[in-house]
Amino acid sequence: MKALFPLVLSLLLIAPVMAHEPMQHVCVAPQRPVDDQDDLLWRRFKTGIDEFRDCISAKMEWQNEAAAEHTRAARQAVGLWNDFVRTSLNVPADFPWPPQKSAGR
Repeated sequence: MKALFPLVLSLLLIAPVMAHEPMQHVCVAPQRPVDDQDDLLWRRFKTGIDEFRDCISAKMEWQNEAAAEHTRAARQAVGLWNDFVRTSLNVPADFPWPPQKSAGR
């Protein structure tokens, strides 16, 4: 039993990390060349701008998709709770609101 506990604990800690795996690449802004007259450096800078913009757009899209997935998961959890309440609880008979004070308290 003691040997099983660390394994279960590690699985519980790894799952949230894997669920929020960050993007594998980092967007790096290009450095503007000091010499604006050097055509080769300027072309590289313009290519770097395009790559940086594409990277940022991909990152934004990835984040938006992740947010949408979190929203779907949250709505599913609320749906599960609501189904449980409708099918398993006798509300308000078992759980009146506001709660009534019992005579023993």
